[in-house]
Amino acid sequence: MHHILLWLAMALVATPAAAESVHFPSATTPPSPLQQRLAHERGQVIEPQPSVKLAGELYRPPGDGPFPAVVMLHGCDGRLRRAVEDTEGARFTALGYALLTVDSFGPRGVKERCRVEDGPPVDRVMDAYGALLYLASLPFIDADRIAVLGYSQGAMVALSAVELHGVGTLFDRHFRAAIAYYPYCTNALAVSAPTVILIGERDDWTPAHACRRDMARRSGEGAPVRLIVYPDAYHAFNFQFAKPITVLGHHIESNEAATRAAWAETVAALRAAFGR
Repeated sequence: MHHILLWLAMALVATPAAAESVHFPSATTPPSPLQQRLAHERGQVIEPQPSVKLAGELYRPPGDGPFPAVVMLHGCDGRLRRAVEDTEGARFTALGYALLTVDSFGPRGVKERCRVEDGPPVDRVMDAYGALLYLASLPFIDADRIAVLGYSQGAMVALSAVELHGVGTLFDRHFRAAIAYYPYCTNALAVSAPTVILIGERDDWTPAHACRRDMARRSGEGAPVRLIVYPDAYHAFNFQFAKPITVLGHHIESNEAATRAAWAETVAALRAAFGR
């Protein structure tokens, strides 16, 4: 629910970017080799699974590309205000990267999924892969250099999208990196792509100690994971608020120093993944 309040916030970078509104399908599980073989033997055609048509905003740098790209996933109460998305788009395109912001809730008629009583979660991991496959189909995108970045619930989705031996094994395209801003850590953080977790020590919604616990459980299998904890930062620290607020019993407060440090980590992770 905290992103409802982010609609009133201004991000730290002021110059907005123009965007193209786009629509693309959420990914579906492809048929297994056995299903394909049986269908072939019977002379049948496997019909496509039903899918949700998602919405998003696509920001691209000037020029022909091909550009590396970032898929951005919103929090539990839906997409950011358009002006904030535009500002985020400007930051990424200034680096030479395209940005696709994904709206998982609007096309489904969902307002938020921040509490149990809001209803079951939607399959946002498939949304992330739908965005990946859509970007990979565009001629001005470098299909081999696409990363995923999420905030809060979106950060949890980003971690799930690169889970080792997870849903990514069903697809031919894969994320090159994952950046998770204040996720709720719930597993041993075995990942298939280099991953960075950025979280505040004072976060009482998605506590840093859960990520420390999971980092300690890591077996070393898979790609590297970096956990950066900002000592004086709370949940949603990277957005500006006029004053600290409370949302669903959780403290929300801006922290400019943590915001700048986290952005530097974000840029470093993307440059390492993209090679530019």
